[in-house]
Formats: sequence, structure tokens, C-alpha cells
Amino acid sequence: MALAALLAVPGLASAQNASPALSSALSQLTTQRAKLGLSAPDIADPAVTSSYTEADSKVTHVYLRQRYQGIEIYGAEADLHLDGSNKLVSLHSNFVANVANAARAAAAAPTLSPAQAVAAAARALGLAAPSRLDVLQGGEPAAGLKLSEGGISRSPISVKLMYQANASGELVLVWDVTIDDLKSEHYWNARVNAATGGLVDKYDYTISEPVSFAELTQHALATKNWPEPAVTNGVAAPNSYNVYPITVESPLYGARQVVVNPADPTHSPFGWHDTNGVAGPEYTITRGNNVHAYEDRTARNTPGYSPDGGTDLIFDYPFNQAAAPQVYQDAAITNLFYWNNLMHDYMAYKGFDEVSGNFQVKNYTGTGLGNDDVRAEAQDGGGTNNANFSTPNDGSRPRMQMYLWPGGTGSITAPATIAGSLPMRGTAYGRTLTAAGPISGRLVLADDGSANPPRACNPLVNAAAISGNIALVYRGGTCSTPTKIRNAQNAGARMVMIADSIPNTAIANYGGATDTVGIRIPSVAISKADGDKIRAVLTSGTAVTVSVSGIIRDGDFDNGVIAHEYGHGISNRLTGGPANSNCLGNAEQMGEGWSDFFGLWMTTKPGDQGYTPRGIGNYVTGAATDGYGIRPQRYSTDFAVNNQTYALIGTGAYTAVHAIGSVWAATLWDLNWKMIEKYGYNKDMKAKTGGNNVALKLVLDGCKLQVCRPGFLDGRDAILKADSIYNNKANTYQIWQVFARRGMGIDAVQGSSNSLTDNQAGYLIPTRVLASQPQQQRNELLELYPNPASSELTVRLPVSSKTPVQVSLLTLLGKTVQTSTVASGELQQGARVNISDVAAGLYIVQLHTSAGTFNRKVLIQH
Repeated sequence: MALAALLAVPGLASAQNASPALSSALSQLTTQRAKLGLSAPDIADPAVTSSYTEADSKVTHVYLRQRYQGIEIYGAEADLHLDGSNKLVSLHSNFVANVANAARAAAAAPTLSPAQAVAAAARALGLAAPSRLDVLQGGEPAAGLKLSEGGISRSPISVKLMYQANASGELVLVWDVTIDDLKSEHYWNARVNAATGGLVDKYDYTISEPVSFAELTQHALATKNWPEPAVTNGVAAPNSYNVYPITVESPLYGARQVVVNPADPTHSPFGWHDTNGVAGPEYTITRGNNVHAYEDRTARNTPGYSPDGGTDLIFDYPFNQAAAPQVYQDAAITNLFYWNNLMHDYMAYKGFDEVSGNFQVKNYTGTGLGNDDVRAEAQDGGGTNNANFSTPNDGSRPRMQMYLWPGGTGSITAPATIAGSLPMRGTAYGRTLTAAGPISGRLVLADDGSANPPRACNPLVNAAAISGNIALVYRGGTCSTPTKIRNAQNAGARMVMIADSIPNTAIANYGGATDTVGIRIPSVAISKADGDKIRAVLTSGTAVTVSVSGIIRDGDFDNGVIAHEYGHGISNRLTGGPANSNCLGNAEQMGEGWSDFFGLWMTTKPGDQGYTPRGIGNYVTGAATDGYGIRPQRYSTDFAVNNQTYALIGTGAYTAVHAIGSVWAATLWDLNWKMIEKYGYNKDMKAKTGGNNVALKLVLDGCKLQVCRPGFLDGRDAILKADSIYNNKANTYQIWQVFARRGMGIDAVQGSSNSLTDNQAGYLIPTRVLASQPQQQRNELLELYPNPASSELTVRLPVSSKTPVQVSLLTLLGKTVQTSTVASGELQQGARVNISDVAAGLYIVQLHTSAGTFNRKVLIQH
């Protein structure tokens, strides 16, 4: 196989790509082809999309795309990974077998020109027709061209001739077109038939966040005060930023502080305002090598106003949440700038660096591609109750858009029996509470005369009672939310409260819809629990009054959400290599999960505990510090708080990307705390030691090692492989323990990563791994919750027993007070044991299985 042919794609013939490691990888692909079910012609001419060697570990990552007759095949990728001695340690392939047969019906040459392909893609995507398309960078169609923006794109339009397999597996000749939509948040990568112009496939580089929905003493972090960066006491200091500093998730969790010289000397050696690699800042505004932060309230999607810190780079601005967002824009943009830079600097220590495709104008090491700093748009006017991140390939600038979250704050003022705070959030329909002003008055339960009257799907029959008051309606039924609001408005309601119909979840968000015609009154959403509490009082004949006022929360101050958005850039650049940001568009992918985990990790501080419930987006949604935020369950190592497992994927709400991702994040959160339990917590979050640092590096290394378009078990195996390569399998047992706990044990089945219906949860740890552990480690597999327990105890054990399992409750002196028998399979998922007749006290739960005996303590309180 000629290396020159493999390096024929422009930009790939670098010294690094011609290294012995790359040559070895390509040679070993040939050696492995029979095991992959491929023929010699199938691997004869792959394109190297990315190849890099890590400076510290000397591990080399090589990412390939199959070619046929010199044309790349979209979706046909392979990844090879070699250790420092050029030994192959991991290989995955999605190459098309018998490629010549698959391409037999494909056109040999395109009918459409590149400009015609752009026009066809624009039509298919619902965009305006391009006005003029000039060639900015010419070349062979199979290597790719760049055309001008054509009045429809924010950046030059990339066009490339490729093949793509259709549903039957046959290859179709396509034009691959990338359009950074000028009029919306979308950053499209589409493929149109090179002969007909019909849309074959599309992928959006923009990922949005619309909201639709141990032993007795737990291991805790050290209780020393968090070592904040240098902090001033109100005295202006050069190179300072008044922000919510690292680990402070939002205004809910701590105060702003002025931090001084926070740029990392290793990964931002010339400071955060440099772009040329020479001492001295190029910018005094919130712009530099890693990020350009600015306001975009009018949704121009181009750089707007940025605060100027002057020659001393002092960014110290007031923030009053009650004020209009424009009043505190300087503080918001500064916080957004600070956190984007933090993510850049901290993640570089864990493997998201220049060579692997991070975001910088200038790459100081000379590896990777530059000119791709983050465009961070604060107070973006393109929507509300949302945030997004666009991740094109290495060398093209990503974009983060942070929105405002109009909502409400309110309380029940009477009767005294239920008076108190009433958590709520605004909807996307009608006037905002901020515009309507404070509203106080009586709540009246809607009655539409149907079998379920509060659903308000029909004209309200109690209009006389509703008129001039606040209508309480319920979610669900056969009608839309706008219909409910209109029916209440037509009955004379001043405002509508929508109670959820689903228990134990976050307050529902009603956003993103356009059906707002004729709606003039504000509306808010409340939880089912609060709705039911109010409804019970109303139906008893007692009046309920509330007081509600509007408030706008700015996403630029929710650092967990900022970290989450930045995290999409990390997982997209690392999976499949930095030159292929299309690897996380499959059904069973975990992008939202990685991002939640990054947000949680960056906001963990000394004194935190793994079992403490953690929400996502609590600030922007107006939730309490222990509220649900925007996920189905709060994150916690306590199964009584978060019992998410792989079995949920593809069921109910777990067909949506955020719910799917939350199962993955729950697992990574367990992994983080399992590593902290083993290695302790290191308050130096840039260090290599400490369980928190070990966990994050395992996660990032796993992204590099996993297959393009991974499923959950692919991700599990990649983390295990990362531990094998980088840690000599030091944490194999703990990793299996965590994944088996969440239904991704050795007996789990993934099926296709493009399907949500063919997976099967499994809860077993490999026998060989379990057998290697001492009894104390084996005992940790036994989970008991809740602990303390009252009337019922759930017992879980990820072990296969050939005989029924005897579950005994013993006193500390060894006396048996209760015994029951459960099936091994039931125990793996959680068996419930009735303990209502057991006296309060401290006991030992003992399990006898064919795989051995397991013991753990439980406290019973009645």
C-alpha cells in the first residue's frame, strides 16, 4: 500500500502524518482486514482524516475513511490506536465490505456542479437560494472546494464529492455541502444526490438544549476551603475578572469574586487576550486566542458589543439580576468569556489539546489546525430557554449561543396551610411575566365540562368564576398547550398556571413552539405536586391566592450550562478525530451525557458528596439548589435518588437525546465518585493524581478510542480500553462495578448504535474480574437503599448465582432476625425486602450465593 496515495488529501501530508506510527497503523489495517470481513480492494485506498500522537503518552490515534476510486465514503470510517512502541492496541472499522459491488450502480461522475449542489442543498434545508457563489478555494471535487457565502451562510461553503450508502447498502454519489445558516442557529452538513439534487442525508453541527422535560458514612471531599484563584478585595487589579469562579455553578451556589491572572501558564501561556504567540495582548475586549465573547441580542450571528477592560485588562462590572439584561451585559459577557477560557485550559490537561483539535486562533505547538476559537454569543436573541453549540471540523470556528430564560417567581399567599414558595417557569406563549408586571389574585380550577375538566381542551364552562382571576389548568389531553391558554383567556383569565400531569419530574418547559397567535396573557408552568396541592384545597371550597412576578435569568451566569455546551465541542472533536465532527449523530449516542458530566465535574468542590442530588440548569429554570433542573432525574450515586439504567433507553421519555444522555451522565458521575473513593479528591483539578482527575481523563481518552457513532457499550469498552492503555488496567474492577450497576454489565447487549429498540440491559461483572478481588472489595458490590431504611429495603448485587440467593438480616452480634430467598436475576436489578417488622437498629445484610457471600451494613429507622 503506497503511503503517498494515503496522504493525497490536501493538508494531510504533514511530517507527523508520515511518521512510523502512521505507517505501522496502515500496515496493521492490512493485517487485520480478514478479521474485519474486508477484502484487499476494500482497504486499498483509505483517506487519513486525522492522525496525531500524544506528547506525554506517545499513544498515536489514526482515523481513516474508506475511499472507492479516489472518492471518500461518508459513514465508512475506521480508527486505529497504537502505543508508544507502535503496537496496535485498539481498532474499529465501519468500512463497507465488497465496496466495488456496493458501488456498481453508482454514477461515475456528478451531473450537478458544486454551485448547483449548494443550491439543491439550500432548497432541501429550507434556505433561501444562494445569490452568488464564487470559488474561493479550488481543487479536485473529491478533495473538496470552498465557495463564497452566497448570502445564505456566515462562512465559506465547503463542497466535496463523496459516496454515501443508502438504506439498502448501495453507494450513491453525493455532494457533501456545509452551510453555516445565516438566518438561524443551524450549521448544516448535508449530502445531496450528485445527479438529482435530492437530499440524501443531513447533520446539524449545532446541538441545542431545548427543555422538554456505600457504607453508612458516605465518602466526601476534604473540607478545606476551595483554593480560589487570587482574589482581590474590591481593589481593581490588572488582568482581573469579576465572575462566578470555578466550582461556583451559578448565583444559586455562591457569590461573584474578582479573580486575578487566571490564564493557565501552560495552555494559555500568553494570557487570554493573545492571538499571535508574542508577549502582550492583541485585544483589550473579551477576545483572545481561545474565545471571542460578545452580545448578540438582535440575533445577527456576527460579533456585537464586547466589554473593554482597557490596557490593564480590568473586567469588573456590576450585576443586578432584577435589572434589564442590557444593563448588566458587561458582567454577563465577562463571565461567559471566563468560563470558556476555563474549559479550554482545564480540559487541555486531560487530553483536549491542540493536537487533538481544541479551539484556538493560534496553536502554539504547531500541531492541529488553528483559526477556530469559540464565538461565544451572550444574551443571544435567537430564542429563549435554550443554549447551543456548533462544532464544525478542526480549523473552522465553533459557536456557542447562550440565551435568556424568561420565567417567574411566585408564592402561595393564602391559605396559611399551603402558603409559601411556588417554583415555576415561564412558557413560550403570550406575554412574558416581565412585560406583564407582577400579578396577584385568586386561582380558579378550570372546568371544560369534559371527563377531565382541568385539561381545558374545550371552552370553559366556569367562565364566570375564571374571569378576572388566574386559571389553573393541567397538562395533557387531546389539545395543545396554546389551546388551553386560549380557552382560559376567552373565559377572562388574567394568567394561566399549567400544572404538570407527570409526577416526580422537573417542571415542564413549554418552549420552542410558534402557535402563539392571539395569546395576550402570560402563562407559567408548575409541578404536578404543587398543582395537586392547590387543587385539593380548591376542591375543598377554600380560596387560594398567589403572587407572581416576572424575572429573566441569563444563561451566561449558569456555568454548568456553559460547561455543558462547551462539552459538545469536546466530545464531537475527540470522537472519530478532529477532522470528523459527524460521529455523534446516531440514535444511541451519549453527547448530552458527556456534556452534563463536564458541567458537574467543573462545579464539584471540597465538601461535596456523591450522593447529594445535583440538577442541571437549576439557575436558569428557577429551581432550588436541590431541584431537578432540566433532566428527568437528579444526578446522585444514591439509587434512591437516581435509579437510571441502560434498561430505560428506548422507553418512554428515554427516546429523546437529553434523557438518553442523562443515563450516560449518571454512569460517568458514579465513575467519578468511585475513583474519588479509591484515590481521594485532588483540589488541583489540573493534576494527574486524585480520583476526580483520573476519572475525567478516562472519559476523554475513551472518547478518542471509541468507534465513530458509538453506542453505550462502545463507550464502556473505550473507557476500559483507556484504563488498559494509560493505567495498566489499574481500575478495571471499579469501572465494571460502575457500568454493571447501571445496566451495562458483561451480559448487556447493545445491538445497533443506530437503534433504540434492540438493546438489553445486563448487570453482571465478568467472573474473572470478580474472582480477582478480595472479600472487602466484593462486599462493595452489594448495594442497599435507602440507607437508612424504614419499611422496605432494596438489595442489588451484580453477580450471577446458580442457586437462589439467601438474603439474611443479622444483628451486629451475628444473630439472624430475618431470612428470605430471591432469584439471582431479580437481585441484579434490585430486590425489595420488607423490613417493617424489624426493630430499629444497625444490622448486617448478608447474601449467600453460589459465587460467595456478601455483607453490608444497614441502619433501620421507623
